[in-house]
Amino acid sequence: MDALTDVIQLLRPKTVLMGSMAAFGGWGIQVPPQPGPMLYFVMEGSALFRAGEGETTGLSAGDFVLSGNPIADSFFSRPGEKIVLSDDDFKARHLADGEVIIGNVGEGSATRIVGGCILCDPTNADLLSELLPRLVHVKVGEGIGARLGGLISYIRDEAENARVGSDLILSRLLEVLLIETLRREAPRLLHPGMLRGLSDPQLARAIGDIHSDVRRGWTIADLAQRAGMSRSAFARRFSEAVGLAPVEYLLRWRIAVAKDALRYSRCSLEEIAEKVGYRSASAFSTAFSQRVGCPPSEYAKMSLAA
Repeated sequence: MDALTDVIQLLRPKTVLMGSMAAFGGWGIQVPPQPGPMLYFVMEGSALFRAGEGETTGLSAGDFVLSGNPIADSFFSRPGEKIVLSDDDFKARHLADGEVIIGNVGEGSATRIVGGCILCDPTNADLLSELLPRLVHVKVGEGIGARLGGLISYIRDEAENARVGSDLILSRLLEVLLIETLRREAPRLLHPGMLRGLSDPQLARAIGDIHSDVRRGWTIADLAQRAGMSRSAFARRFSEAVGLAPVEYLLRWRIAVAKDALRYSRCSLEEIAEKVGYRSASAFSTAFSQRVGCPPSEYAKMSLAA
């Protein structure tokens, strides 16, 4: 299993809240703040899109957008259009067959957009915010565009029609969607993060080694040798690309795995400590408390209550 798959599976993406809108004439709408990343797929027509105060992006039928931090995502027909800001106004819009109608029906061709909120497990939700760029825009002309369109159709069908096994199918479809999107985006990233590290074959080998054997006491020398680099060159390149020193990355991943195990497994503290590379439960408890702010036993109780 590779590192990116490890992270996506730890996020446990299970729920997508789907909705669609049809817009006519001159219009503008702001999506209410969402609790997780938003995905949008333009089914028909065209629109302008802006994430927060970011740049305006033109969208065409077949385009896909993943918004990593959807606080104020806006869609509008042309520059200067009045944008409806209120959540109440958005909800008050007319619904036709489950579709929100924006603007004046019949005024020009319709622009139809399907949107959905991806809800991940809160245990390690911060991992996704570190992975995702603020905005991913995949144009219909790209080879991956058709595949993403097909995934969106399957996801929408499962989200809107509760059937036996839908939860598991949705989870797997979302995992594929996120992996497809992230691996497409990895070579383009400029800001540090795990995804940028994975786009470097030598660093990817080292990150993969950490994930495949998190119990091992990896040193910079070990990882540099596996990457085929000198210690100094490896440490410098890793820190620049990932934003963390190699050993710090190892420790953070250990804690992420431990948090997931404390919440979902029935393993004892000693077993979890051994699983993530600590020689004793007390050593693990100390490291966990320093990074999470509470002992593992207290974290497990809070997770159970939540």
